[in-house]
Amino acid sequence: MEIQNPGMLPFGMTMDDLRSGVSKIRNRVLARVFRELGLMEEWGTGYRRVMEACQSDGYPPPEWQELSSAFRVTFYPHPDVTLAPDVDVPVNVPVNERQRWFLNQLGAGNKVQAADVAVRWGVAEKTAKRDIAALKKHGIIEFVGPPKTGSYRIRET
Repeated sequence: MEIQNPGMLPFGMTMDDLRSGVSKIRNRVLARVFRELGLMEEWGTGYRRVMEACQSDGYPPPEWQELSSAFRVTFYPHPDVTLAPDVDVPVNVPVNERQRWFLNQLGAGNKVQAADVAVRWGVAEKTAKRDIAALKKHGIIEFVGPPKTGSYRIRET
């Protein structure tokens, strides 16, 4: 996921300043309103808090870039949610984290079902079944075997 803002860091501020917690406000009125509403906790802690959150949740560190006319932060997927190499999902098919996990499990040769998704992600089994049904609808997976003892597999293309 990429988040990009027009404009560069405030004048005179460097990437090293950002990393060390230096804060320069562009719009003092807006910053004050956010602070009074409780939408902004502290000055100059955003970079550190983002980095700590990624690290504590097992995400790779994001990439911070100052471009010629914009500032961009790129967040990378969690290693546990990356699709297995043999799972071919069409670009125009949106796949959520639960579905990615389900596909990874199938790609690794595991037999998983809606109940496994529900337990792993803390969602209702009905939600897990909807996720699986969407994958079936798009032809990414198929159910093989009898209804009670069959299983899902990644559909061969």
